[in-house]
Amino acid sequence: MQWQCNFCVTKTRHILVQICLGLVLSILFGLGFGFFVMLLWNNVLSDIWGWKEITYWQGAGMVVLTRLLFGSQGYHKAAHQPQRGCYNAFSPTRANCSDDSDDHYFEKWWKEEGEISLEKYTEKLLKQEEWHRKQK
Repeated sequence: MQWQCNFCVTKTRHILVQICLGLVLSILFGLGFGFFVMLLWNNVLSDIWGWKEITYWQGAGMVVLTRLLFGSQGYHKAAHQPQRGCYNAFSPTRANCSDDSDDHYFEKWWKEEGEISLEKYTEKLLKQEEWHRKQK
């Protein structure tokens, strides 16, 4: 019993440390991007259009502002993760997904003609393999 409690405490500490580290790193990256935005603004926009130069804190504020206005635009998901409500290519709910794919046509074809076509095709391949074996 004592071991389980210690495990919970150490796991909780580990999670809290990761959260704090994540916050610190995100703040550092934000400040770094603020410096990058300031450099780009001052070296590009002020030279091309004659706009006034900005300070470091204005650049950092622009990073925060663009993040608030535009968000992550869905880039936080991994490429292999399905959209919400989509489980896999052959699930019945896949046809209701809004991911602009033609998977629902494939599922409909598979139900109507696909299995029969696959059986015919495999029979044809087996006959060809058998014929090749006889020729050897």
